[in-house]
Amino acid sequence: MSKVHSTAKPRKTKGDLKPRKPHKDFPLFAHNNGQWSKKVRGKIHHFGKWDNPQAALEKWLARKDDLLAGRTPRTYDPDALTVERLCNLFLDSRQRLVDTGELTKGTVVDYLAVSKFVVKSLGRTTLVEQLRPEDFAKLRSALAKGQNVKSLEGCVARVRAIFNYADKNGMLERSLNKLWGTEFKKPSKTALDKHRNKTVRMFEPSEVSKLIKAASPQVAAQILLGINCAMGPTDLAKLRFDHLNGEWLNVPRSKTGIMRRCWLWPETRKAIQGAIAARPEPKDPALSEIVFITKYGRDWGHQGTLSSEIRKLLDSCEITGKGKTFYTLRHVFQTIADETKDFVAVSSCMGHATGSISDHYREKIGDERLRAVSKHVRSWLFRGQVIQG
Repeated sequence: MSKVHSTAKPRKTKGDLKPRKPHKDFPLFAHNNGQWSKKVRGKIHHFGKWDNPQAALEKWLARKDDLLAGRTPRTYDPDALTVERLCNLFLDSRQRLVDTGELTKGTVVDYLAVSKFVVKSLGRTTLVEQLRPEDFAKLRSALAKGQNVKSLEGCVARVRAIFNYADKNGMLERSLNKLWGTEFKKPSKTALDKHRNKTVRMFEPSEVSKLIKAASPQVAAQILLGINCAMGPTDLAKLRFDHLNGEWLNVPRSKTGIMRRCWLWPETRKAIQGAIAARPEPKDPALSEIVFITKYGRDWGHQGTLSSEIRKLLDSCEITGKGKTFYTLRHVFQTIADETKDFVAVSSCMGHATGSISDHYREKIGDERLRAVSKHVRSWLFRGQVIQG
């Protein structure tokens, strides 16, 4: 006769002895098999015995990126070149160029943003040597999401620069072509041309005039320098008092180092004087020779400062249209100035580095040619009207 009730104690199972997590943020759970484990993409993976949670955690972190991406975990060597380490080495090299004045801070900010995306997409601990073309194909697809082809072109170029740095410094065993395959390339010329045709980067004279009239003295002067001398935000952030010489602006373009000489319109000179009169005292003595200082006492070189002001002005002036930014003024200058058909003088004002033989032998361009180009753009903008500012 079987007993309904038993006085024998129930046998303890291994599950009853499971340890608690070392801390609340510990990503693994104690599995009944005696190991710290994690369920990833519907499958449970094990990382080590209960008595050594730290080793299990390190093993998880080493395999995490591959597992989350659906890849078979690859061998991890702490001394090998990981994606994160490569990006950090590359960024350090770019910062050294900023320190010597060979690269702008804004460019490094762009590289930093792309580097963070690369680390997130390819995996922090993924070994560079173990990357495959399919990894770069997925990376390109991720980069393309929510971006137009022009932005994608820039992102792909920056990623390629990171891995070109590794190649040129002897960090790779395989060729770059074998590393990223055939798909990781910039958008085609046809795709870029289609995008360019959709986005005409131009202002009408009335729109530029409206922006100048609505702007603060400092921003108004910078807009006028943008349309008068094709200066970009970085050029303006570095503009010094000694670059201004009466009716003329003599300044190297920050991107190319090419010296530019531009005739300043009377309206531009007046606006610059107004900006200087309203110029705040810089907080950093090193900025004492910089023309444009923000209301916070800093230079205008911080990422997005001038762009943000122009965006506010565009909205307040109800000026719409794709691709309209401060940099559009350079597009306008080139487009209108080209009507003079003095392309050499126009390129000189723009600070373009063509690398032609003629550039090598040409020692100077006459002031009258430069003045004629600038006057033509002025006539297009003002059409007989003078902006007060």
